[in-house]
This record gives sequence, C-alpha cells and structure tokens, in this order.
Amino acid sequence: MKAAGGTLALALGLAVAGCEAAPATVTFADASITLPGDPIDLPEGPGRQAVVENCTACHSPSTMLQQPRVSREKWEDIARKMIAVYKAPVDPAAIPAIADYMVAVQADQTAP
Repeated sequence: MKAAGGTLALALGLAVAGCEAAPATVTFADASITLPGDPIDLPEGPGRQAVVENCTACHSPSTMLQQPRVSREKWEDIARKMIAVYKAPVDPAAIPAIADYMVAVQADQTAP
C-alpha cells in the first residue's frame, strides 16, 4: 500500500509543481488579407438597389446568382430568416423588392 500511496503523492507533487511554472509567453501579430473582387455584378432590374443595400454586405453577387430557383414566397421567407436567425441588417420593408428582383433574375437566367 505504501508504494501506491507514494506513487500518488509523487504524481500530485508533480502536478502541483507544474502549476507553479510561469505561463508561456504568447505573442499575437496583426495580419490582413485581401480577397479578390467578385468578377460578376448584379444585373440591372427593378429591386436591384434593395438587393445591393441589404444583401451584398454578406453575399457576393456570384453567390446570390447561383442560388436554386425558388418562388417569390420562398425568397421572402429566406430574407426574413436572414433577419431573425442571422441578425442580418436587412430592412423588412425591402423584402418584397428583394424577392421580386431575385425571382426576375432567376427567370432571366433560365430563359432560352
């Protein structure tokens, strides 16, 4: 039993000794990156300004233009979700214009 107790005492002693050691020095350095610009621009159309003012802070034009084609109602739901879930700075009054624009742009993309 003494051997087991001695081993435990040794382990506790080493653990406590480790707590008394000085913390390691951590140095942080400033860094920055420059992301490439989005080569795609949003096409002209009614509601474009609402999309630029409310959506482009978080979404690039190419990302927006690659979304699956959905209904106007679904676009309105998506915009409301951005506000409620992600706290996006979207003006609720702009949601109808955003939805109209996205539906029109997607229709133009699939037109022959």
